Amino acid sequence: MNKKDLQVFQSNSFVESRQNYTLQEKRLLSTIVSFVKPTDENFIEYEFSITEWADLAGKTKENFYRIADSVTDGLMSKIIKISRIGKDGNKAFKKFHVMSTGDYDSGILKLEISKDMNDIFLHLKKNGNYTRYELMEFLTLTSTHAQRIYELVKQYQNSEHNKRPAMKIFELKEMLGIEDKYPQFKEFRKYVLNIALKQIEEKTTLRYKWRGIKRGRSYHKIEFYEIHIAGKESPTELQEKAFLQNYIGEEIYNQEFNTYLTINKVSKNKDSSYTVIDKFDSSSYSYQDLEALQSSIAKAQTQKGLKLQ
Repeated sequence: MNKKDLQVFQSNSFVESRQNYTLQEKRLLSTIVSFVKPTDENFIEYEFSITEWADLAGKTKENFYRIADSVTDGLMSKIIKISRIGKDGNKAFKKFHVMSTGDYDSGILKLEISKDMNDIFLHLKKNGNYTRYELMEFLTLTSTHAQRIYELVKQYQNSEHNKRPAMKIFELKEMLGIEDKYPQFKEFRKYVLNIALKQIEEKTTLRYKWRGIKRGRSYHKIEFYEIHIAGKESPTELQEKAFLQNYIGEEIYNQEFNTYLTINKVSKNKDSSYTVIDKFDSSSYSYQDLEALQSSIAKAQTQKGLKLQ
């Protein structure tokens, strides 16, 4: 088993379902699901050894029996609730047990996924309505909220606008299994949203931003946006680069050296200042912010206009 090749494929309806797994339950479930191949027609009995689980989950072999016993109890007893709109136009739902059997003997754990989950984990590439992520990256997360928000954001990583449509706060809390917790938004922001973002940025390659949307004086919805992979430019950064491309070839004035130059390249720095490279001698010049950059271009254009009169 090559750990780096293990990927989790699951339907988007499952990603958006109500889940309240513990950290280890979710880790074990994702590990089992990573054994399901996208081309599989049916579930089989999936098994792995103490050594494999300890290696994947970062646990010691000595604690495996106790962990396997309690975690399989949780997986087999907890219910997944998938909400939908019913035939009459009102709210409807369907509930599942994900695992049907669990067997542990002589250091080998065997689990079988319930046949009711066929549409959740099988034949996903036929309709394209699924979310995929790397198992080993997911297993680095040590917060249940980070686990779920990672999945919810990952779902829209390749969307057209790189954002997840704004969702009502109570719906998000329901997906996280915390409907009755953090009644104050400031608590929800501090203990769920901010902690999840910090951990996901520290431990994975997934990058995103979030914002609260108010209705009146209270926060009503949450939007996740600027979803991208670390090392790749975000949509805003790409727009900024395209925007700055329009300045290439323009003349610009530099007050510090009292000189005019022609822009060959312009880039934004981490401190929000801008660096301009001159077309003719490759000299570099700094501008404090976008306002200073645009003002200096305008001054050069004005001076050029005066010379033509």
